[in-house]
Amino acid sequence: MTTTEPPTRRPRRKEEPSPAQALREAITPYIALPRLRRLVAEQGDLSQALRCPTPPQDVLAVLELLRAMLQPNPRDQIKSPTDAAGLLMLDMSALDQEHLRTVLLDTKNRVQAITTVYVGSVNSAMIRVGEIFKAALAWNSAALIVAHNHPSGDPTPSPEDVLITHQIVEAGKLLDIDVLDHLVIGQGRYCSMREKGLGFAR
Repeated sequence: MTTTEPPTRRPRRKEEPSPAQALREAITPYIALPRLRRLVAEQGDLSQALRCPTPPQDVLAVLELLRAMLQPNPRDQIKSPTDAAGLLMLDMSALDQEHLRTVLLDTKNRVQAITTVYVGSVNSAMIRVGEIFKAALAWNSAALIVAHNHPSGDPTPSPEDVLITHQIVEAGKLLDIDVLDHLVIGQGRYCSMREKGLGFAR
């Protein structure tokens, strides 16, 4: 569920929607997407099903449907940590490695793209803060949300998470890109570091 290519100024031919996009467009009028995302962010059952070694085929079919529904479009607006978590948790709760992603936002906090920045251990020794803002600069983003997962399932931020968050927030100030939050995603749970006051000035 990542998008990495920034928009270009050249006009593009209208492309045929993918099966997932077509399914999403067909069902969207009948589904309250904000409520669906809150359900994904607040309930652990979906993530549990994803982590099952051999989930039933009907469960897999439902999960694929939900993935299609939760893909952001240019009208989706992030108004709370739950909105952002609802976009990310279905996918990131099941990862067996740490991934660090950014949700890129325009001036109205509408989703521009979701990019994967790092795969592997997320720590201050490995991360170059400039890489986190690379896609945001290409998209001319006004703000972003950082998210990474804990494969252990426990979303409690580590001291390293707090340090990295502080570095990212300070870099965002220099680049005039507002870092709205850093979400730590576990198994069916997440932690908003801004809400906890970790890495963000109160």
